[in-house]
Amino acid sequence: MRGLYHGLERAGEHGLFYTLVEMKDLTVTDSVLSFLVGERELFSERPRNLDDIGQKKVTWAGVTRDTLVMRGRLERGNLVVTCTSTAGLCPDKVMVFHKGSW
Repeated sequence: MRGLYHGLERAGEHGLFYTLVEMKDLTVTDSVLSFLVGERELFSERPRNLDDIGQKKVTWAGVTRDTLVMRGRLERGNLVVTCTSTAGLCPDKVMVFHKGSW
């Protein structure tokens, strides 16, 4: 199984950046989803797909090497994902994706 992580990275006074990377160690068991988001390139605009990155259609703004550990579960039809990171780089500690948005 494969998946892509479209993310946002807050960089303090430097602003908000976008990422798009393939998830690592993606597993789904019963109603639990887990995956890792490793090293991420940062971009000034949101890449639509991996080709945008490969063809340099988005402006590169740096890189972060912290790993995000994501774990999700279904609750009342919504996907609730928790994020942990040793460097504190999670977009939010808990994210809720409502049915129909994923």
